[in-house]
Amino acid sequence: MKIDLEAQGFPTFKLPANQDLILLLIKNELISTQFAHQLDTIGFDTSSYSIELGSAILSLVGFTDRTDTLWEWYYNILDSYIEKINLEENGITERVIFDFYIALRIKLHTESIKVA
Repeated sequence: MKIDLEAQGFPTFKLPANQDLILLLIKNELISTQFAHQLDTIGFDTSSYSIELGSAILSLVGFTDRTDTLWEWYYNILDSYIEKINLEENGITERVIFDFYIALRIKLHTESIKVA
């Protein structure tokens, strides 16, 4: 199945379709989590309404063994990248999304070195 996603503002080199899908999922994960955190700060309980894309993202990136340690790392890095998003500046948001993707790829690489 060919997915044709528009990746405006992302790097000028062409990424395979599944990487475009990963970037789209990361964008949605960051924005929805940021929104949920903002609702939490004003008193809304969003625990029943969260959108969980982490499993799909980690699977598409290539993580086969999703340990508690990996999930802890994922949520910590997710929180750190949420703070960097500025929805008023699309260019900043796109860079943050791509940086998050790179952090995932680096983590996958370091995890594969540990296993080998």
